[in-house]
Amino acid sequence: MRRLALCVLAVALVSCRDGSREGTYSVRDSSGIQIVSNPATVRGDSGCVAVDSVPMLTIGGAGAEGPYDVQRAGSALRLAEGGVVVLNGATSELRFFDSAGRYVRTFGRTGSGPGEFQSLAGLLWFGADTLMVADYGTARISLVSAAGALLGTIGLRGEFGGGLLGRLADGSLVFSAGRGYSPGAQTGRRRDPVYLLRVSREGAVLDTLGAFPDWESYVEGDAQRVMVTSAPFGRGTYFALTGGRVFVADNAEYRVRVYADGRRLERIIERAYEPVALTAAEVNREKAQRVRSTTRPQFLAQIERMYQRDRLPETLPAYGPVAVAADGWVWISGYSPAEDGRVRWNIFDAAGRLRCALALPSAFSVREIGHDFLLGVQTDADELQQVRLYGLRRSAQGPN
Repeated sequence: MRRLALCVLAVALVSCRDGSREGTYSVRDSSGIQIVSNPATVRGDSGCVAVDSVPMLTIGGAGAEGPYDVQRAGSALRLAEGGVVVLNGATSELRFFDSAGRYVRTFGRTGSGPGEFQSLAGLLWFGADTLMVADYGTARISLVSAAGALLGTIGLRGEFGGGLLGRLADGSLVFSAGRGYSPGAQTGRRRDPVYLLRVSREGAVLDTLGAFPDWESYVEGDAQRVMVTSAPFGRGTYFALTGGRVFVADNAEYRVRVYADGRRLERIIERAYEPVALTAAEVNREKAQRVRSTTRPQFLAQIERMYQRDRLPETLPAYGPVAVAADGWVWISGYSPAEDGRVRWNIFDAAGRLRCALALPSAFSVREIGHDFLLGVQTDADELQQVRLYGLRRSAQGPN
């Protein structure tokens, strides 16, 4: 279910029809790099992916108590027997549930000893039945069995604070690492590089896989302090590691780069795209979200200063969150929801071809995509979270 072979596409030209106009998929080779160019749209009823309307499993939400009350669910993964494990950031725990959504056990708690956490940052697969839990508060990764037992730890250093992407076939780990800011930093919008580092099981840096543009930040500083926050409508780079491939998606343009073993650029996936103008309504919506996220007067004042001083971009980023399925299918969300509150996701197969699109609720965050399931977190208007597992069906139909 999690280990599916990627298909290989020969150099070809296939046509795609969206009902009102034609586009083409063009696949060409450039110095050994396969470039897959996709049309702007694909016919909406192509039906390559369908998500069940009713979840197979639901955990949390209004009225949930005890272990069912999930808060700050940063990650969730589906277990082999059909249950799920949830990283519950509010309590520094992993919570295990069976295929019916019944609570089974908890692993971890707040602390600094073995199996304890201080600042959980991610939950990923280390192997077929081993989880790895990144915790930057204790500067280590805990290896945990699917049955909830501690198997070992990997020590980390401060430079790995950016994010754990996953594990390559040779056993090494891949981290993203950016830079920090010190008092005296110049006020304004900036976009610095982020580096992908390959790290050994012993926590030593083996090499740097590449440098990429990090997320745009808004920096406000003087001689005594510095405030750094994500820039409104800032461009940024999404990373994913699946099947030994590293996916790099910079939403300054509609393009995804795919690296074999994190090193060799083997494919570029691109889609015809017309930039969307930034409107006053979008600005007001984004600002309101920031204001709702805090009650501290000093932070509210910083938000006001940022919107007064920052020079906003003229257009929206090309897309929102990116998720890569276990078999290499790439899901790319639209940046903004439609009028009905749902977000359109464009779905590309393992060969980089735009296969279809579907809509998901704007407050649904994708956590894991398998061949036949979609796992994510739904957040309601009161910021209550539900972990939901949906059945997912795919057709064998190719692009139109």
